[in-house]
Amino acid sequence: MTEGRSVSVNDVNYGVTINGEAKRGTVLLLHGMPDTGAIWARLTTNLIALGYRVVTPDMLGFGATDKPADARRYAGGKIIADLVELIGQLELPKCHIVGHDWGAYAGWELVTHLPEQFDRHVAISMSHPAVFFNDLGLRGLRDNWYMYLNTQEEAVDLYRLDNCAFYKEFCIPTHPDKEEVCTRLTDPEAMRGCLNWDRGNPLAASYLATRKGELEYSKINVPTLGIWSAGDTYLLEEHMQASGDYLDAEWSYVRLSSGSHWCMLDNPEETNRAVIDWLERS
Repeated sequence: MTEGRSVSVNDVNYGVTINGEAKRGTVLLLHGMPDTGAIWARLTTNLIALGYRVVTPDMLGFGATDKPADARRYAGGKIIADLVELIGQLELPKCHIVGHDWGAYAGWELVTHLPEQFDRHVAISMSHPAVFFNDLGLRGLRDNWYMYLNTQEEAVDLYRLDNCAFYKEFCIPTHPDKEEVCTRLTDPEAMRGCLNWDRGNPLAASYLATRKGELEYSKINVPTLGIWSAGDTYLLEEHMQASGDYLDAEWSYVRLSSGSHWCMLDNPEETNRAVIDWLERS
């Protein structure tokens, strides 16, 4: 059973796909840039076969969800408020949550501030936010260069030019399905929605808040698995490994033997096995 819904949340509409029946429970899947909920297709198929209901929203700015032009609408606090409201409107029971990239950021925030909603948590690629922002060094500044370029107004047109040639070569060179991504993002509204995540959450502001001691996190009480793939050129393994310092619950770490930042696409067998093994411990 597959059901597509449009859910109005805080004055924007979220496209949500619901698959399967909740014989074994419910799993909430949150994608990151530059994708849609479709990135979880193979994991969804496996989870349904095991008897799970799978809830997959397109995140703000992507797919069937609205794409506000105002970057301030994509601020982390507003995104989390959207997801909390979405969970309430869908009347989701206590469930598992799996996030990747910006979706993993949202997952970390949700299990921190809404722990009673979640049974088990999986973060793919993205470490606990405090680890990311506290480890400020030349390597991190250099590796995150694209997050600064994304904030420039001309980036929308630059990335769309010549069938996204610059974007494919420099921003997503290891994405396993670059053509699908660029088919969507040649639409200027879609490209702007994608980049608004970095524009609405500028690195300089986060680094400043960290240096001023304003970014404080309580310990997480939801059992958490961190997954990092050997071919990830965007985020650091040591960041994911250090995320366990923010847990007061069970913590586990899995290093995939291969796969890009988008390991659910180019190493789905190992990725999905790690996720399912973790959820099945519940």
